[in-house]
Amino acid sequence: MFDFVIIGGGITGITLLKQLRTKGFNAIVLEGKDVAGGLCRTQNIDGHILDIGGGHFFHTKYKEVFDFVFKHIPESEFNLTTRVSKIKIGDNTIDYPLESNLWQLPIEKQILYLISVIRNGESLGLPEPKNYEEWIRWKLGNLVCDNYMLPYNTKLWGVAPSEMDIDWLYKIPRVNVSEILKYSLERKQDKSKFPAHIKFYYPKVGGFQRIFDAILNGYEKFVKLNTKVEKLEKTSDGYWIVNNEFKSKFVINTTPWNDLFEALGKPSNLSSDFEKIKYNRVVISLYEKEYSHDWHWRYVPDMKRNYHREFYIHNFAKSSKPNGMYVETNLKRFNGVEEVLDGVNLYNYTTDAAYPIPVIGHTKAIKNILDYYKKLGLFGVGRWGQHEYQNADVSMFNALMFVEEEKWN
Repeated sequence: MFDFVIIGGGITGITLLKQLRTKGFNAIVLEGKDVAGGLCRTQNIDGHILDIGGGHFFHTKYKEVFDFVFKHIPESEFNLTTRVSKIKIGDNTIDYPLESNLWQLPIEKQILYLISVIRNGESLGLPEPKNYEEWIRWKLGNLVCDNYMLPYNTKLWGVAPSEMDIDWLYKIPRVNVSEILKYSLERKQDKSKFPAHIKFYYPKVGGFQRIFDAILNGYEKFVKLNTKVEKLEKTSDGYWIVNNEFKSKFVINTTPWNDLFEALGKPSNLSSDFEKIKYNRVVISLYEKEYSHDWHWRYVPDMKRNYHREFYIHNFAKSSKPNGMYVETNLKRFNGVEEVLDGVNLYNYTTDAAYPIPVIGHTKAIKNILDYYKKLGLFGVGRWGQHEYQNADVSMFNALMFVEEEKWN
């Protein structure tokens, strides 16, 4: 019998396993695939280091996560890199974020964008909208919405932005129109006010999976591979039985909840909530293509291109073979080789799940699910368990806090 059965052997599940067993709990991970790692896996394809879950870079605002990672893999084994991310707007490529770098556009376009940003609904005091498309238009103005945010997010999520909620956008600060005008007049951006991490860590060798492997090291025997959860049953004596085989006091789910609907017996009282728990899938396509710039990645909102992001591997993974790049494409849009790239397609990988989709009503739905099962000793942690767009560091933090604060009590 176990104290904890953890469903899913990704970065969240392994962090939970390590911390629970360190505290003396008898914990085990059930992983449906024949290899652990989830979205944090890396493959070496003909000398190219490919993170098969898409763009993974390590940075965090949580000291606990820095301490945890660097305890398992020394900081000296990482390269610390200043981020170079770009956006393709029409025929122009400019620095991210768009609104702070409008001065890099031709003067005619710059004027139009500035007028549009100045007239955004938030600055005019208009009421806050209730769906993502209207919210972006209200927040950044029509041109940024129509030429960047709307097409990019349509490509990324695979659903219409009008079907998406706004409650996941709390991180986006109010647009400071005075600052945007100042940047355009001075023709430079104040990078100290960058909306996301300015620098990031990446392993010197081994890709992002190097972090995962370091955490898992020594605990591999507690991970049961090829073990898909097909039945989750709460018994009258207060324990959980998983697959009629694993008996445990508690269960922690780190996988998409809608994938467990049948295993949980199709709970009719939560069926409408499970229907709102959706995720997309993406195809990671590796190309060999010459490039001489220093970009790490570029956002591509152009609807004529199926993919939404480009990554230039050798610019951040120094041990990777030169001229390797990969693109992310929503599976709904993928139709084979992107001829526009004019490179050699070496490999394509389709994720089982990529991003939780914040459809309207998802927050209430996941709260209902989590609240209901928490009373029964079944918890959700991490990107999938909490159904939030979390990077790996946030999922690790939530796993660390779950164990540290003993949130099952």
